[in-house]
Parts: sequence; structure tokens; C-alpha cells
Amino acid sequence: MDHDTENEGKADFNDVEKHWSTVLEKGIDQLTDAQIISLKFSSLDDGGEFYNTYAKLVGFSIRKDEIKRNKNNIVTSRRWVCAKEGLRIRKNEANLNCMCERPITRSGCKAAFRIRFERKSGEWVVGEFKREHNHDLVPQFETQFLRSHWTIKDSDKAQIIAMHSVGVKANQIMDHMIQQAGGYENVGFTSKDLYNYLAEIRNSSMQDGDAECALAYLQAKADMDSSFFFKYTVDEESRLANLFWTDSQSRIDYACFGDVVAFDTTYKTNVYKKPLVILVGVNHHRQTIVFGFGLLVDETVDTYTWVLQNILVAMNNKTPISVVTDGDKAMSKAIKTVFPKSRHRLCVWHLERNVFANLHDKEVYESFIRCMVRYVTLDGFEDMWKKMVDNHNLHNHEWLLEMYAKKMKWVEAYMRGHFFSGCRSTQRCEAMNAFLNRFLDRKTRLYELFQQVDRALSRIRHNEMGADFSSNYTEPILITGLAEIEKHAATIFTREIFSMVQEELLNEQKYIVLYYIDKEGYRTYTLSQYTSSDSR
Repeated sequence: MDHDTENEGKADFNDVEKHWSTVLEKGIDQLTDAQIISLKFSSLDDGGEFYNTYAKLVGFSIRKDEIKRNKNNIVTSRRWVCAKEGLRIRKNEANLNCMCERPITRSGCKAAFRIRFERKSGEWVVGEFKREHNHDLVPQFETQFLRSHWTIKDSDKAQIIAMHSVGVKANQIMDHMIQQAGGYENVGFTSKDLYNYLAEIRNSSMQDGDAECALAYLQAKADMDSSFFFKYTVDEESRLANLFWTDSQSRIDYACFGDVVAFDTTYKTNVYKKPLVILVGVNHHRQTIVFGFGLLVDETVDTYTWVLQNILVAMNNKTPISVVTDGDKAMSKAIKTVFPKSRHRLCVWHLERNVFANLHDKEVYESFIRCMVRYVTLDGFEDMWKKMVDNHNLHNHEWLLEMYAKKMKWVEAYMRGHFFSGCRSTQRCEAMNAFLNRFLDRKTRLYELFQQVDRALSRIRHNEMGADFSSNYTEPILITGLAEIEKHAATIFTREIFSMVQEELLNEQKYIVLYYIDKEGYRTYTLSQYTSSDSR
């Protein structure tokens, strides 16, 4: 189809200055052949940008063709052609083994543009320009679908990198860019381009190998933080096997709040499917704090033992009073070996999920939960358990027998007198997992994992600073009748802990003394809640 070459009125040749971009507003697509041949460019890229801009305005896509170099391998000439130049090789037209035939896009179009380097002027001059196309040209609103016009601008790249680095998913980034540009047609690139660009960023960061990058990242942190601690092992092929790391703030937190530690080993969102062990605790604001991380090659007793031993090394041999885990048997054995004096508790949340899966009966499920969480004496628990087993004929139920054998790890009656800092489950780990899951997926590389973990830690610690500020610079409202006790509590506890104390003070007012018994050296009171027949 012939393109109109006679209309020269929109771009006066005499107004065309040295750089082609100055004629954009005058109608670059309206330049005559003579005007285009006369153009000069400061660089090879400049010439390519001109022809692609021209192609977009006219309505076609371009691709690179012939390139010439001198004896020093320096480019002296470059040719671009219409994307429809040439014809598909016949043997590829009907490939029966092809799962998805690509449509034919080439038509033998002769349109082309070539520039060459002119040594005398030091500029690139036009050596060839063929205007005619043998196919329909695309209207402007459809040029968004032409490949050579898919390009991610530097400003867009900066936004993409910024959003991706804080965990925004690729599809969400694309939606944002579309909305910002005012529609698909104005974005300038496709979702595939975006995914390819993100893959390019990932691959460019992996030139020295993922494990090497990851360890270099940790070493850089150690160089900046003298108390940063990390240890790792390698396998027979010198590949990274196990890794444990913790920073100075986590070590300080452990020194203050490491009496209770919760472990979770179920998180495997990374490209290697390695278990990520998260060690968490509870601070003086009842917030989750992180003591360290382990990235493991497997979930064996030896591997968990290695992690726990390195925790001791990093934490100056301080062992926790209590440990909460998800019930992994290998982890339980490792805890018994490395933390023999720690009280081991199984996660209530995981148990609740397992109960119904193993018992398949709502009434039995409710009875089991009562046995687990009721604050009763040991005899009281035994009575409740016997009643449940007898009523439902569960004397030989394998899972129940197994759970009864380790009742000291999950029955509330056996936990009385042991400090758990209110931590009955690994849900604090689960919450951390949920937070990390916003940033990580099964394609996440090690170095990306470390960066996102650091961002998660930064947010957790920022929230703690906010709670510190609230405790230091605000005054709680006193609402009980025990003003002096309440005032004193407000000065020594954080706001969150004070609210718990205040609640206990309020509850205390609901009880009356029924009677007391004097014994040698102490007195025992029996209380009753007002309007209730229950006594304590």
C-alpha cells in the first residue's frame, strides 16, 4: 500500500535542524525522502530512536537487521527494517509437532532505514531510506501492540524497582502503571515486558551466584554491625547447606526477653524450598520480636541440633526457660538434647488443627479442647480425659494414645507454674510468615530473602519504637478504686502491660472473701465472684 509522499507542507525542510527531535512537533512522519536522507545523528542509538519514533507515527514496527564493523570491531553501519520484512521459512509454516502455531507476521516488506558513521564530521548520516510498505499500516490507537514500541522508560524502571523492592507483586505494579498512564495504550510496555525486566534485574544480581551474593550480603552486614552473627555449612559439592543469622538488636532482645522462644519450621517460600526457621519471642509491649533465622538443608534431628547449638553460641549460652514449637518430632528431639532444662510446649493452634483431622467428630473435638485449655488440677484433667475416652469408646485410638503420652507438652493443667509470657502457640511465627509472604514467593532467591527479612525486621522494630514512645510520653487513665496501686503500676509497666494489670485490678473488685484458714506461716483465702456461686 502506497504511503503519501507528496504532502510536504506540515514539515518545512528549511526548519529541520540538526537533531531530529526538533521536528517532532512539525510532523516527523510528514518528512520527505530528501529531508530524511539529509538528517544527521549524534550516535547509533539516536538514529535507531529516530526510525522507531517515525515508525510509531506512521504505524509499523521495526527490528534490527544488518550491522557492519571495521577491523577494530567498531560499528560503522546499522540497518533497520520493517518488522514484516522477509518471509517465514517454509519448513516452519506447518510444524505438526508445534503445540501452538504462531500466526504469520512477515510479508516481504521492503521498508528500511540505514545509517553509517561519517569519519569527517564524526556524525552518523543516513545511507538508505525506503518508505514503501506492502501491508496495511496500523492506526495510532493500535501501535501499543507493535513490538518495537514496547519500551520501559528510565523513570518507569525507577518506579518498578522501588515497588518491587518492597514486595509489590508484578501484576500490581502493572495495574499501577496503567492507572498512572491513563490507560493501557499510554503505558508503553506490556505485562510480559515488565516480567522480563524484573527477571533481568534478578539475573543481573545473580552473576556471581545466588549463595555467593547472599553470603556477601551477610558479610557486608557483619562489617557494619560488629555484633552481627552468622554461621553456615556446605555440602559435599561445596554448596550452601545450613545457615543461621542474627543481628545485634536481636541478640540484645534475646538477652532481655529470651526466656520464652517460639520456633516455626513450616515456611518454605523460596526457590530452593529450604525450610526457613524463625525464632520469635514476646517483648515488654506484648509485641512479636525476632531473635534470629535459620535456612536449612533439611528437617532432620542433626540439622535442628546444629541450629540450636548456634543459637547458644550467638546468645552467650543463655537457654530459654520455655520453648514453643509446631510439634515437629525432629525439632523436639533436638530441643531435648540442646535445651534439656527448657520446658517444651506444643503449639495450641497446630494442635487444634490436628484434633479435628484425627477425630472427625465435633463433640469429641470440643471435649479434647476443654481438656487442653481448662485451668484445672491434674486430677481434674485426668477425670475430664477419662470421661471423654469412655463416653466415645476411644480407648484404643492411636492418635489419642500418642497425645496422652506427651500430655505434659500441651495440657494447660501441666503448664501451671511455668513461665510462657502468654505464648501458647507459634502463631507469632505464623504472623511473621504471613507478613513475609507479602514479599516472597517460590521464585525468591536467597539474596532477595535476606533483603525482605531485613525489611520485615525494620517494620517490627519501628512498631516497637512507637510503643516505647507511647509508654514514655503518655499517661494512662486511672479507672479503678485502687488509685495508689494503679498509679504505681502506671510508672513501672509499659502501656500494654499496664492495661493487663488494670484489668486484673478491675476483676479483683468482683470477688468477695467467703472465709480464710490460718495455717503455719500463711493464710489461705477462699473467694467467690460477686453474684456467682463459684469459689476459688
